[in-house]
Amino acid sequence: MPPERKPRRLSRLAAALVLTATPSVVSATPAAATETDVTFTSDGNTLHATVLTPPGNPTGRPGVVFLAGAGSTSRWDHRAEAEAFAKAGIVSLVYDKRAGYSRATSTFSDLANDALSGVRLLRGRPEVAPSAVGLWGHSQGGWVAPLAASRSDEVSFVVAVGASGLNTARTQLWSNHTYLKHAGVAPELVGPIGHNLSRMLIAADMFGDTGHDPAATLAKVRQPLLGVFGEHDRSTAPGESLPLFRQALDQGGNKHYTLRVVPDANHNLRRSTDGFTRGSADFAPGYIDVMTSWINDRTDGSPPASADPPPAQDLPSEPVAALAWYESPALHLIAFGLMLVAFLAYPVSAAWHRLRGRRTTPSVRWPVRLLTAVGPIAALGTLAYLFFIVATGATAVTSTVLGRPPIWLALQLAALGVVAAAVATAVRWRRAQLIGRDRRRLGLALAGGVIFLPLAAYWGLYTV
Repeated sequence: MPPERKPRRLSRLAAALVLTATPSVVSATPAAATETDVTFTSDGNTLHATVLTPPGNPTGRPGVVFLAGAGSTSRWDHRAEAEAFAKAGIVSLVYDKRAGYSRATSTFSDLANDALSGVRLLRGRPEVAPSAVGLWGHSQGGWVAPLAASRSDEVSFVVAVGASGLNTARTQLWSNHTYLKHAGVAPELVGPIGHNLSRMLIAADMFGDTGHDPAATLAKVRQPLLGVFGEHDRSTAPGESLPLFRQALDQGGNKHYTLRVVPDANHNLRRSTDGFTRGSADFAPGYIDVMTSWINDRTDGSPPASADPPPAQDLPSEPVAALAWYESPALHLIAFGLMLVAFLAYPVSAAWHRLRGRRTTPSVRWPVRLLTAVGPIAALGTLAYLFFIVATGATAVTSTVLGRPPIWLALQLAALGVVAAAVATAVRWRRAQLIGRDRRRLGLALAGGVIFLPLAAYWGLYTV
């Protein structure tokens, strides 16, 4: 080590010892809320929950039970709102949905019972004023919260966020149409892609509480209600929903409602300029303030009725059309099953005969193989894609080619391949003059193609 560098090293060592010996001062950020895990029961089900309390040891504070939307099962999906409420002095209860919850089978009545059980839990907490416990519901929760409030005086107020004044079926079909139209899907394909399977599920009672009448429920709500609508909500028809809320509440004689539109907000009330793009993770400006101030101001009395003008809504909703006889879910299930059996019978029997040393006539072999391969792929692919549309609410459709989603275009090309293979099989089957077992096997494959054609036409695979 060169002599001239030793003093510098010693000074560094001394400085390090001084820093080590000096107590460090850390600026700790106070927790947004105190969290307490709890459980409660509803209809014999044990629900797991967390109470978020403002820092310190508050007493006599307002309390809110959170009800999440249809796709949510976790208590933490609205943690950000609950923490914001805690900062504003409001106690929150968030809970996981009951075990076995399903959007298709769980009723709003069950969910309302769960919410009321949560209200009773909060009313018994020392931090909460029993006379100031309300419900906060987003999306599906915006249907359930008024229903629960209409059943119990224990609910002091209701906050409905991103809620719809239309029934579940009409709301979902409007949303599907809105997203498909924005993606550039051709108008003549919106029905086959975005509506028909949903209509069948509705008819089969597999689409949630389609019989729920939100207007009739709102007319029974006597508690103060705050409705919060995102300007760019593309899931719940806000331009129609706000007036429907106002009309129903007026009809029921409710004089203490507040209906507010939050600018530049999507369905989740996050900042968004159009409601379609993912947008910011931040809340839209004013969203939290309008809720916390309204809840806290209730300690000074119930607010008089007031409502913002409804936001613009380019696409009006339409009533859900009843199914025609040829749209019967049972009929389509039977036809689909027969078609698959007919298509798959050929390769199964071909493999069996190959093991026994028998072969199909070469001139017929390739078209029937194409028919029985492409047919099931097109059929199953179509069914899978349509269920994907139902599951995602068409939100995953973001681009189109020639007015159709790329996957749908591929399915249409496959459907054309089925037609070509069926025609080629029929022509060569006739020319080959097959008899006996070979004739029956190819005839069965052709029957699958015959069943495929009207099904494919109905589902829009041949729509230009």
